[in-house]
Amino acid sequence: MTNCCTSSKYNARQLREAVTFERVTNTADSYGARLQTWEAISGAPTRAMVKPLSGSERWASERTEATSTHKIVCRYFADLTEKDRVVIRNRAYNIRFIANVDFDDQWLEITAQLGAAV
Repeated sequence: MTNCCTSSKYNARQLREAVTFERVTNTADSYGARLQTWEAISGAPTRAMVKPLSGSERWASERTEATSTHKIVCRYFADLTEKDRVVIRNRAYNIRFIANVDFDDQWLEITAQLGAAV
């Protein structure tokens, strides 16, 4: 008999893509000036399922800007926010929305955008 509360539409086999979640940190250079750099978030998931959702181009500031939106599914991590970003295959995606699937603290569905301003 299957327990209704333990079934999920996601499983570990679907987490095929290596990812790095990063957060802005303030550091100082050798002259004491403040710099903002991105650093990996300790304890964050390192594998995810990545699916493209949409892509578009628009004309702005006299140039064409391409954007794409992806759905990223990973194991639950409570410390992740929309201010963070995710790096996949050396490309940084801005996190736009984070959903705790079924509110059971097992999986996160993240909407992320590539090519758009932070």
